[in-house]
Amino acid sequence: MDIDSRSVKIRFDAFEVDTSTKELRKHGTRLRLAEQPFQALSLLLEQRGRLVTREEFQKRLWPEGVFVDFERGLNKAINRLREVLGDDAERPRYIETLPQRGYRFIGEVAVDAAAPQPPVTTPPKSSISRRSVLAGVAGSAAVIGTAVAAWRWVAQAKIESIAVLPLANLSGDPEQEFFADGMTDELIGELARIRSLRVISRTSAMLYKGRAKKPLREIARELQVDAIVEGSVAQSGGRVRIAAQLIRAADDRPVWSDRYERPLADVLALQNEVARAIAVQVRRQLTPETRRPRQVLPEAHETYLKAYASLYQGPLGTPRSLELFRRTIELDPEDANAHAGLAEALCYAGIFTLRPTEETYPEARKLALRALELDENNASAHNVLADVKKGYDWDFAAAETEYRRALELNPSHLLTRLWLAEMWTRLGRFDEAIAESRRAGALDPVSPLGPNNLGMIFWRAGRYDEAIASLRRALEILPGLVNAWWWQGLAHAGKRDFAKALECLRRAEKLNPGPMTLGYLGHVLGLAGERAQALEVLGRLRAMSATRYVAPVDFAAIHAGLREWEAAMEWMETAFARRNHGVHLLRAPLFEGFRGDRRYASFLRRTGLA
Repeated sequence: MDIDSRSVKIRFDAFEVDTSTKELRKHGTRLRLAEQPFQALSLLLEQRGRLVTREEFQKRLWPEGVFVDFERGLNKAINRLREVLGDDAERPRYIETLPQRGYRFIGEVAVDAAAPQPPVTTPPKSSISRRSVLAGVAGSAAVIGTAVAAWRWVAQAKIESIAVLPLANLSGDPEQEFFADGMTDELIGELARIRSLRVISRTSAMLYKGRAKKPLREIARELQVDAIVEGSVAQSGGRVRIAAQLIRAADDRPVWSDRYERPLADVLALQNEVARAIAVQVRRQLTPETRRPRQVLPEAHETYLKAYASLYQGPLGTPRSLELFRRTIELDPEDANAHAGLAEALCYAGIFTLRPTEETYPEARKLALRALELDENNASAHNVLADVKKGYDWDFAAAETEYRRALELNPSHLLTRLWLAEMWTRLGRFDEAIAESRRAGALDPVSPLGPNNLGMIFWRAGRYDEAIASLRRALEILPGLVNAWWWQGLAHAGKRDFAKALECLRRAEKLNPGPMTLGYLGHVLGLAGERAQALEVLGRLRAMSATRYVAPVDFAAIHAGLREWEAAMEWMETAFARRNHGVHLLRAPLFEGFRGDRRYASFLRRTGLA
């Protein structure tokens, strides 16, 4: 649809374009702009958020039969347009250059609501089949592109929340599923940097993998979002192709669609390009960056995606993720994301007591700082630094600063919100912890992580009935979530319902018979008066410590359940000396028997928990 065929006023920042008079004004003052630069601006505004190819410019600016030096003429028109708009090719606000391909308008635009609107017709479903778009069929993509152009001028419902469904793997190779999932995850991360836009986390989004037949409107309702991004990805011959479209939930209509193809080395730029196109459509801005997306080494990037796939598997996948992240850094030492990913995996290794805290946190700190040297706006690196300051330095003010910085850079960073909520529980600030956990839950509405985190907080606060209810919701979603069984068992123990408590902890033991599980099980056995069984579990824990790392707090928990306070305190002193991750559990109900002991207050002061 030619913008000149209707009388429309389009505004962006201080500028106004009047298509009927072919005038450009700034603060109401007319600016001198020749015909070709004006036509170039008109075309960019028509297709805002989309690539306008050099061929499209040629057709609009120079009618058929007119012979000119096209390249020179287009460059001159774009340069003149940038000069009038005060734009910068290196740091564009309005016109972005896509080398060798064309240009794109990236500014936020408002269309005069009084302007005549084109009739809206619903194309036949056969002509805009989503399956055809996702497969990248050129004919269907063209039909959708035409439809989207027709709807572009219709007043759109405001999009304030969005979900990216798992990208379909069109490579024909099932072994490439990790690549499609990794690309989905990275696109979610790019979109999460959009200010004031709620972006659903990957843990909720991935639950829809393989559910293509479920209506999008129903998915949007479950995820509580205004729009859905769906698409496909294929990798072959050293190139990666993405087809994507943005669907408005209110009427199940495409707002935008496009296809992209780049060398695999430019995959980060491709993801950024897609995210920026969507940002234009939802009239939001990405948080600022100091660096342009860098090229990647294909082998390193694939290893990186495999590393995160392993990390998402929890305690069982963490050792493999450590290995893969290290391999990524060997292949590409300048990859900030790989350094941040390895740092995050080390934090998990400490949290899950797979390795001593005194080993994991210092290394995680070095890696996070290196990631920030490479990219100062890496939200994951700031989140890791926050966890190190919280869990190893016991400097909670500094940790809060890092958490806040991570959320400035990525307001939808789920892990940051979960870890920040957990920090408030260490300080006894349970109302703040619950509020932050609920904010995290809004980013992850159909995954078990939100209710699991909230249940843990309720348990630490001594609100046992609320903890049990929340943890049951988590287990309805994922019955194999081992830590939900931990917290539910401990919450039942808080109510002195030891039969239910032990039933939950036995379930946890079957899922993961590791040191943390045994520590909690032995603790509750001691509370329940099952001394012989508690000592048997303690013996198993000692035997386990001969072949793998066992945290001092796991021993302390069993002694606390047996009310052997001197032994429990000795183990907590060991945990303190090693700056062990479990020291923070002093405030939890596990050690409430310590609270009358003068050494308890000393511990709280020394660890910053007072």
